[in-house]
Amino acid sequence: MYERFELRKLAKGIIRGYSWHVENPDKVICIIHGIGEYGGRFNRVAEEFRKENFAVLAIDLRGHGDSIGKKGHCAPRKEVLEDISALILYAQENYPGKEIVLYGHSMGGNITLDYRARGGFNDVPCGYIISAPWIRLVRPIPPALLTFVKSLAKITPEFTISSSVDEAILGNPLSVKPYNDNPMVHNRISVRCAVDGFEIGLGLENGTHEDNGKAAKIPTILMHGDADKICSVEGSRNIAKRLEEKGDAFEYVELPGLYHEIHNGNAESTGDEVIAKMVEWVKAL
Repeated sequence: MYERFELRKLAKGIIRGYSWHVENPDKVICIIHGIGEYGGRFNRVAEEFRKENFAVLAIDLRGHGDSIGKKGHCAPRKEVLEDISALILYAQENYPGKEIVLYGHSMGGNITLDYRARGGFNDVPCGYIISAPWIRLVRPIPPALLTFVKSLAKITPEFTISSSVDEAILGNPLSVKPYNDNPMVHNRISVRCAVDGFEIGLGLENGTHEDNGKAAKIPTILMHGDADKICSVEGSRNIAKRLEEKGDAFEYVELPGLYHEIHNGNAESTGDEVIAKMVEWVKAL
């Protein structure tokens, strides 16, 4: 089980984290969660990494879990990337000399790909794991609505809208539950967070997003289930094609039949095989 820690003390409050400690670990895995959830939801994943002598740290993104901010307001992105830098520094301070792997799921996958492109310490991790990233949605936002949301984000960036999902399409109930009944989970997203996600996802997909190139040769694996009903697998396919053609150290793995939370599988699978694959990939770095 995890222990809690304070990652950053800011004027408006605290960014909090989770630690699955290992004495003298081989590597440190830093987890970035998705919209509406929190770092502690990755306990099952973290425990499997810990069995293989990997320490694990996770963050409650701002607007999530016990961290600062209105629920769902994970923005502005510049400050979110600074939180990820703080997590990397925390890992270095608490596990000096140990290699770090940055792992992001869903919105956390969008954030982690963004960090890989332009984060302050994006050349520090020895590897990146990207899980079912928010690049584009299965159900696209109508252009008129997106234009309205962009306008609203300039006026009142913390205004939130519903981001409710049916937990049945996330993964296996044995692995997913409790989700909707979990008091640490919420169904909100701010308009500024939504616009950041849409615009950065588009830029990552088409190659127009800022990229300092410092992480191009760092091994990166992107994994996505082709039965994902939330984040379109097409976005991941396009990113993989572009980065492979560019010559980045990039591997794409498409998982037949798996839902959005690939680490939680689908109706038949609990996702254990996905966690095992991630563990083996890290061991091979």
